[in-house]
This record gives sequence, C-alpha cells and structure tokens, in this order.
Amino acid sequence: MKALVGLQSVLLRSGVSIARRSLLPVLSRNAVRYVSSEIQQKDKQAGESNTATDTGVIHKSEQETLIYFDNVYPRATSVWNPALWYNLLLRNQSRESVREKIKNFASPPDNQIPGLQLRSTIPVKRDGGVFATFLVPFNHTKAEVNNMIQKNTTQESSKSLFSYFTRATAFPVKGSPWIEDLRRLPNTTVIVKSQGPPLTEEEIYSLFRRYGTIVDIYPPSDQSKYYKIRYRSYRGAICAKNCVSGIEIHNTVLHLQYETIVKSHLISNFYVNHTRIAIPITLALLSILAVLIFDPIREFFIEQKITHQYQFSWDNRYFKEIKKLTSSTMSSFKNYWGYDDNNISKKHLWEERIEKMDDLKMWLEENNNTFVLIRGPRGSGKHELVMQHTLHKRDNVLYIDCDKLIKSRTDSKFLRNAASQLGYFPIFPWVDSVTSVVDLTVQGLTGQKSGLSETKESQFRNMLTTSLMAVRRIALKNYRATLTEGDGDINIKEEDYLQQHPEAKPVIVIDRFEGKADINSFVYKELADWAAMLVQMNIAHVIFLTETVAANQRLSESLPNQVFKTMILSDASKTNSRNYVLSELVEHLNASKKRAQAERAKDKNDANDETDEKSKFDEHDPRSVLTDKQIEEIEEALEPLGGRMLDLQAFVRRVKFGEEPKEALDKMVEQSSEQITQIFLSDKIEPLKSAQAWELIDLLSENDQVYFHDIVFRPLFKAAPESGILELENNGLISVSRDRGVPREIRPFKPLYRAAFKYLIKDKDLRTILMTRYHLRIINFETGRIKKWEEELRALGKVNDQKLFRSRLDYLSKKISTSSEVIDKCEGEIKKLSDDSKKK
Repeated sequence: MKALVGLQSVLLRSGVSIARRSLLPVLSRNAVRYVSSEIQQKDKQAGESNTATDTGVIHKSEQETLIYFDNVYPRATSVWNPALWYNLLLRNQSRESVREKIKNFASPPDNQIPGLQLRSTIPVKRDGGVFATFLVPFNHTKAEVNNMIQKNTTQESSKSLFSYFTRATAFPVKGSPWIEDLRRLPNTTVIVKSQGPPLTEEEIYSLFRRYGTIVDIYPPSDQSKYYKIRYRSYRGAICAKNCVSGIEIHNTVLHLQYETIVKSHLISNFYVNHTRIAIPITLALLSILAVLIFDPIREFFIEQKITHQYQFSWDNRYFKEIKKLTSSTMSSFKNYWGYDDNNISKKHLWEERIEKMDDLKMWLEENNNTFVLIRGPRGSGKHELVMQHTLHKRDNVLYIDCDKLIKSRTDSKFLRNAASQLGYFPIFPWVDSVTSVVDLTVQGLTGQKSGLSETKESQFRNMLTTSLMAVRRIALKNYRATLTEGDGDINIKEEDYLQQHPEAKPVIVIDRFEGKADINSFVYKELADWAAMLVQMNIAHVIFLTETVAANQRLSESLPNQVFKTMILSDASKTNSRNYVLSELVEHLNASKKRAQAERAKDKNDANDETDEKSKFDEHDPRSVLTDKQIEEIEEALEPLGGRMLDLQAFVRRVKFGEEPKEALDKMVEQSSEQITQIFLSDKIEPLKSAQAWELIDLLSENDQVYFHDIVFRPLFKAAPESGILELENNGLISVSRDRGVPREIRPFKPLYRAAFKYLIKDKDLRTILMTRYHLRIINFETGRIKKWEEELRALGKVNDQKLFRSRLDYLSKKISTSSEVIDKCEGEIKKLSDDSKKK
C-alpha cells in the first residue's frame, strides 16, 4: 500500500490530470477499476457506503466480469411500447425473479458453465437492463466466459413465445459504467464526448456497430463539438451507452450520454401559429361531438318531458293504471274528508265553458292544421280550461310558460329556465362564460372573432330545433307498427298516418303569449316561428293562451296564410258566478259537518246513531246549510265582483276563513284600490300617464263603459290617444274592445276595478289628494305646452314683417289663451279642494 501511495504522489507531481487519475486502477487484491482514489479514500474516512446504488460506480475485482443484460425491465421511452405493457403485466419484476432469470440466461440448465457464480445484479430500470457481476471460473478466461454467456443468452431468450418483444441480449462492459438516475430518458441518438485526442469516424463505427444498426454518425461541427451516433433502435443506443461509456482508447476516454429529447408540441404550435385554421376546425369537431353525443340524450329527455313515461309522477302512464285500480278506495277516502274530483271539476267548469271545451276537443280531433288562439283577460280561466279540463287525459302535452322566460334577468338564468320548460338536458350555461373569454382572446390575437361564443337567441333556437325532432319522433312513434300490422302491399305515408291519427300528435300549449316585452322579447318570435313549423309539418297541435290582441300580429307574421281558430273567453255570467260561489261554500260547510259527525260517531262508538240520521242534509242544496239572509248577503257581495275567476276564488277563500261576505268584499276593494294607486297614480309614474289614468278612473266610476271617440278629443289624450289607451290596457288598468282593429269601448280591466274606482272617488280625503295631484299634473302639462309655443313666438317676433305670420301668431295666441284658462281652472279647483279640506 505504501508503494501505491508513493506511485500516486509521483503522478501528482508529474502533473497528470485529475480526470486521467480517476481512470487508473487501484492495484490491490480486490482492485476497483475506474474509481477515483481520492473519492474512495474520502468515503472510507467518512464511513460512508460506496456501493453502486449510492455512488453510481460498480465495483468488481480482477477475477470478476461485468455483463450488461438488455430488455429485462420495461424501458421508459414511451407508454405505447407493447413490450412495456407485456413486461409490466405478464412478467415478475421482483429481485429474486430477476436474479433467477439472469442465471438462466448466462448458464441455462441444459448448457451450464461449470463454476460460474452470479455475484451481484444492479438494475437500471430506466434503460430496461441489468448489470450482472460474475465470478470467472479458474479453468476459463474472461473472454471465454463472456462469449459463452452471450451465446447462452441469445439461445435462451429466443425460446419464449413472445421472443420478438422479450428477447434479451448480453454484452460485456468494456468501459466504466455510470449508474445514474438523472432525468435523461433513453434516445436513439447518443452523444460521444472524448477526453483526449479525437477518434476517427472509422474507429467510432468499429466500436459502436456491434450494439445495433447505426443510421448515421454526425461528426463534430460548429454547433456541436462531439460525435453523435444515431441508432435505428433504442436497444442499440442503450447497450452502447452502458457498455462503452468510460472506455479508454489511444489515451482518449469516451463519455456517452443520451441526446436530450426535444418534443415538439404539435398541438400547441398548431393553435398558436395557425389560429385562423385551428379555431374553425375545433368548432367543427365540437359541433360534431355535440350532435353525435348530446343531441340524442337531449331528445330523449324532451320526450320524457312530454310523455312522462319514466318520470315518478301521477302523469306517468304506469301510475295512471295503478290509480285506476285503486280508484274505489281513493274515492271513498276522499269522500270521507269531503273531497271528490268529479264534484270539483263540475263546480269549476261553468256552463258556458263546457261548450268551449267541447269546441276545443273537436278542433283537436279535426286534425286540420290545429293552430288555436285562446284569448281572455287575466283570471278568466284559460289555463284551467285547457290543462285541467280539456287535456288532462292526454299523455303527450308540453306546457311552456312564456312568463318564466321573459322575466329571466341573466343569460344563464334564461337558458336554465328555457331548458326546464322544454326538458332540454344536459345544458352547460358556464360554457358561455368560458367561450366569451376565449372569443375575446382570439379577437385580440387575430383581430377576428372566433365565433365560439353563441348568443342566447341562437342557443334558444337550437333548443327549439332539438325539441322539434323530439316532437316528430313522438308523433311517429307507432308509425312503423301500423305498417307492420297492415297489408304488405299498402304503404301509408307519414303525412297520411298523422292525418288519420290526430291523437298521436303531441299538444304544445304556450301560455302567456303577449307579443312584446322589455327584455327577451325575441322569445315570442322564436316560439311563433317554431309553432308555425310544427303546424306546417303537421306533427303537433299548438294552442296559444294570451290576454291581449297584440299576439295576433306576431302570429300572423309567422303564419301569414294560416287561418287561426280563435276562442275568446269572457267573465262568467251572474247566474253561474252565484252558483259557483255557493257550491264552493256549501261544499266547505258540508265537509265540516261530515267531520263533526264522524267525530261524534267515534266518541259514541256508534256510526249509525239516530241523532246522526236526523242530522243528514242535502249536499247540493245551498239552503240546507245557508240561511236566506246569508245567501242574500253573498249575492249582494257578488254584484261588484262580476264573473272574474280569480276574484271569485279569492272571495271564497276569505269567506271560508271566517270573514263575512260584505267584509270580504270591502277588503278586496280596498286592496285593489291600493294596487291601482301604487301602480298608476304614484309620484314615480310619468305625470301625463298618471293624469290619463286618473281621468279614466273618474269616468269609469260613473259609467260601465266609455267610448273611445269620447276620449280622443280630451286634452290629455289628444296628442296620441290610441297609444295612451293601449299602454294602460297592457298595464292592466282597463280592457278595450275593438271593432275591426279600432278601439271601441273602454271598460275596467276587471269588474272589481269599477268598485275600486268608486272607492277612490268616494273617499273624500283620498280624493282630495288624488284630485290635487291630478290638477297639478295638468298644470305641468299645460305649462310645458305654453313654453313650447312661447319659444315659437319668440322666434317669430324677430321677423320684421309680422303680417307674413299673422295667422300663425293668432293660432299660437289662442292656444296659449286656452291652456292658460285650463291652468286657471285647475288652480281654482285646487284652491277649492284646499278650502273644503280646511273646513273639515
């Protein structure tokens, strides 16, 4: 050892480089090759491990040989390599299994090498190989042992059924391998760094060809100072790197490493460099995906919305069958509590509505382009007539409430409401936010919009288109079955089938269809066009429910050549209103008596007691539970209510809760007057509109109706009489009857409003306030007109010859004089109201 240390000191003094010293073998009994003596001494002094796992350097003696076995583990080059999956799933990767495999490769049972011992195995899983150290038998040389191991490995690995993927090779390690776990994935190209005089290309080829087919050798250049060797396969590059790295030839040490893999991001580069092409292609792919995947799902859910086939509700046809089977039990149970479906239906359905219901059913059965428009004031029972009494037995009805769509304030809320109305699922409202950001980004990069984001109008139109396909599928659901059941020679067309089977076509009910709105007004046009297409294709019956005549114009634009079947609902007659209210109250009292009798029978344990027999009454006779005085009070209270359904129901609820008929009426009148004051007569309303409303209230409080030609010449309506009347009609203060489109008679919006108008006029304190406010608004109106005329007079006063505009000056002076008289009159009325108020 002293001689060894002396030799090292001489080398230091002679100026041999550290790199060269690191390659000198240590001349001891168990000499370690190509390990720096200084690093080894430092590790020994520190007591640290110097195994290959910790230092990356393999230690072996002169009596040992180092062999590299390839394709033992799956290589980490690509996840698409079939050998990788075979090795991971079908091969045992434990250490004992690998050692046994190496033994069988090197010295198989049928061709063993006597005395060969496997000392250690060091896996290189990243490269898929194993370094194995063998003890060379005394009767063989290293060259002989290496040759036999290579032949045995080739023969043994070729016996497997999957030898193409699992074939292993063995190469003696000529250099000093460096077992590193850096993030350097295998590559087909290796970089050869030479430390010393450079080797020739022929020497490079001769040294590296044995490990695999070489595609090309790149000599050093200005860009790269090293040789590059590109193999045809990963195996050749991996074996060369692990077997040759650290070899010394002609005083030149070669160091090998894999070329860094530079992956080109084709997708990102395509989007960044070709945005105008990439975005349309992406949109096309997304559209195809939506059509192929989501549209069939959405059509299915729309069908379920219409047919209720798989929904857990009483609209489901299976539950309807169960309901029929248990109808007797349910009927007795409901009768016990005073509830019966048939009685309620008869009481809700007035005599004049029975005829209209029959007409509607007949129109649906006629099947001649069923396009029905039902018009009536709010509370006239349009919804009940259609949904509860005409279509309640049909299992293919789609109900759309326009009010929920119109009142949606945000786009996402609108889309969710529209999807809910149509049964359109799934829907992704959050995509709009994302696509809008993407659209802005693309516009900033390219200067053009990508077209990725869609407006709510286009999305709603797409929903309706999908719904049309679902409606058509429902209408033709039994079309194929009809062809199969018929004769083979008869071929019925789809149009003929739909004409012969009107019950197969779904009924689309569009409620609260007005024709215009402040926001989302496009809904009316889209629904009208969609309904027109359904009728023209003859795949559905369409029923519109509306309150005003404004819907006629919208529907006429969508179906200009179509004749609408129009049904107008008015308030019920006095007789039917009386019968309805009395029947509802009698039913309530009868139910109360039945419950009382049941409780008494339960207490006495005798349901057939004689006292109960005596207390029986006629359930259909109001006089059996109501006195003549009570009936008279109810009839007097019904006079102002008229036949408006909502008001009658509200009156009945109040009486049921214990209010007297007159008390219930007074509270309803007071509530309506308060509503009128807040909506039409408050300070927040435009002065002219408020003044027009008060003038009509004053006139209608004394008359059942006012003619339009009497309103036209009043000062407040003279400028635009029809527009003012139309706005008050749309806001729900008055109702207007028309003759060939021209307003004719003006009435309160509902009969109860006339009582409310009278209440406002008769209340002296309230009337004083409202009349004062009315006169002040007229004064402001007339003052504004005078200012406008004075400005014109001021301009005419600058003309030298006043004779030219004498007629115009006289006209303006008369106008100013008339308005001044109106102002004086209003001021006099205000003073009079003030004096009357002070006297009180």
